[in-house]
Amino acid sequence: MIVTVKESLGPFRTARTDHADRLEQLVTARRHRFGASAGQAGSNTDEVFRFPVMAALAPVATSRGGEVAYPGDPMCLYAALAVTIQRSARRRESGLPAAASIDDVYPDWGVYPDLGYRQASSGPREGLIVDNATTDGKVFDPRIWDARAKARYIAELRALRPRVVLLSAVSAAHRYALEMAELAKAHVPGCVVVLGGRHADETVRFERKSGLLRLSWSSTTEVIRDGRSKPVVDFVVSGDGAPCLDLLMRGISLVTDPGFADFDVDAALEAVRLIAMTDEDLSGIGTIVGFGREAVLVQPVEGRGLSRSELPAPYEAFAIRARFGVFQRAGSSPHGSRTAHMMTLDACPFKCTFCSESIEMKGRSTRFAVSETQLVARHVKRLVDHGAEAVFFDDPVLWGGNWTAISAFCHDLLELSAEHDPMRRLEWGAQLTVDVVLNRAKAAEIGVALDLMRQAGCSYIYIGIESMAEPVMKHVNKNLLRRNPEPWVAKVHEALRIIKSHRIRVGSSVLFGLEGENQDTIAETIEQIGRLIDDDLLVMASPNILTYHPGTPVTESHGREKLDYHSRKDNRPPYTYFEEAYPEVVSTLLSEKDIWYIHRAAARRWGNVRNSAADILAEEDMSIR
Repeated sequence: MIVTVKESLGPFRTARTDHADRLEQLVTARRHRFGASAGQAGSNTDEVFRFPVMAALAPVATSRGGEVAYPGDPMCLYAALAVTIQRSARRRESGLPAAASIDDVYPDWGVYPDLGYRQASSGPREGLIVDNATTDGKVFDPRIWDARAKARYIAELRALRPRVVLLSAVSAAHRYALEMAELAKAHVPGCVVVLGGRHADETVRFERKSGLLRLSWSSTTEVIRDGRSKPVVDFVVSGDGAPCLDLLMRGISLVTDPGFADFDVDAALEAVRLIAMTDEDLSGIGTIVGFGREAVLVQPVEGRGLSRSELPAPYEAFAIRARFGVFQRAGSSPHGSRTAHMMTLDACPFKCTFCSESIEMKGRSTRFAVSETQLVARHVKRLVDHGAEAVFFDDPVLWGGNWTAISAFCHDLLELSAEHDPMRRLEWGAQLTVDVVLNRAKAAEIGVALDLMRQAGCSYIYIGIESMAEPVMKHVNKNLLRRNPEPWVAKVHEALRIIKSHRIRVGSSVLFGLEGENQDTIAETIEQIGRLIDDDLLVMASPNILTYHPGTPVTESHGREKLDYHSRKDNRPPYTYFEEAYPEVVSTLLSEKDIWYIHRAAARRWGNVRNSAADILAEEDMSIR
């Protein structure tokens, strides 16, 4: 579907004075309504002016045994909530202003957790959201979507009765996000449901020059518009999640009435437009789609782009709860050290055909400048103060593969370690690529940088090997440097040996089902990865199945523009053994028999170096089909 945005809500910036007058009228009228309601309730506080809200991460898995769920804290959700939580916290602290303000009515995200709460909170959240007064407590994060999680989710909805429910979903979780939205509408009639996350980014693309919005067949908008799902979502947010979501929450707050009975999507989007048009320093680039009374409405957000240094740190509002088994230095748990997540760059500078994380796919990146390494190092210190024993950098490539920035960052960490004893015990990991490590023009600089990384606490590097078969890798476009003409297998061995020589461990992901894949290339990759393990070059290997993401080159070349990320609510082996794998969206080059083979053969050849191998080897039927 293509929507002409300029015809949907009119020109974006015209008649600023008229819009400012209209906005002031709405703000004043709302103050009178809520002020009268507070008076009737006999309240002299501003409690009447805030409304309950909750956020939830839609999971990708449906059982607690033999299935892959995402590890770590939900950083995309935390990052998207950062600005609206910051605004709410400031409003709560300052109290109701004397004069009517656009932020009079605001979502009740609670108060920031104190240091004692942060240091004591690890692992899954316990208790009900309604009983937790902190910002950290306003998130429902089930990881598994089964009867137990569904019952708890319903209990949360009934106890809190949120005015707004915010759902974050990757594409594989979209089916469960729709179910969560339907449950919210059923158990809290009149609540507003907002959906965002990676799936929205992949399926909602606004072309600024043409003023056109392209909606994938898999998008929430299209799924609801053509009746494949019930109309259970009110808004979809894509793009710069934090400022765009904050803008939408202000619009929702502006048209909300005391008692929170009726809600008008059309009015809320009009309020969003008024706020955007009168904001002299509007930030964020993205799109807000609303399901109006008679049509789908679209509001582009065309503010200035933000760097990561301008945004609140995601963990400011949340405790560090994740543990990674690959980090064990702290010795605090058999499940691994308490691990925080960070990003210096949220998009990849390379253009792998299967990936939706490239800058080309995302349109732009939100990043720290390479000159801001000291700022990032101070963020790391703050995480350590809040209880982090390890940090993993989720950047597709650490500092975009800029070795000068990597070295500077390590120097900054070492300086802080000299001044702050807990930093000396910090362990961290990051992602690199084979060709970034093998940039021969910078071999000496890379050697120095890898030494600095180890000295600054880096104990683990994760590299996407993808395949060890040349017929497959020639199609991937994985930053294969022309000045390194050696065969891919030789380059992988060399890169891993270089990293190991600097006493840093390496883990890897392998992706089956890419262009050129067949039974011979599958067997070759499994054997070659096994040899890397035999040579002690890999401490962890993660087999994955190519899952189509909307808009990627491989999805288009395989003719899979229509991806069913909405109908199936269950799954079955062997798909459940791989992240995001469902029968409808996995590579057409793999049969179910192939996937069983990958699952079992990798477990046998790779042994305990394969993630979850112990569970796999315990299966009754381990015959290779």
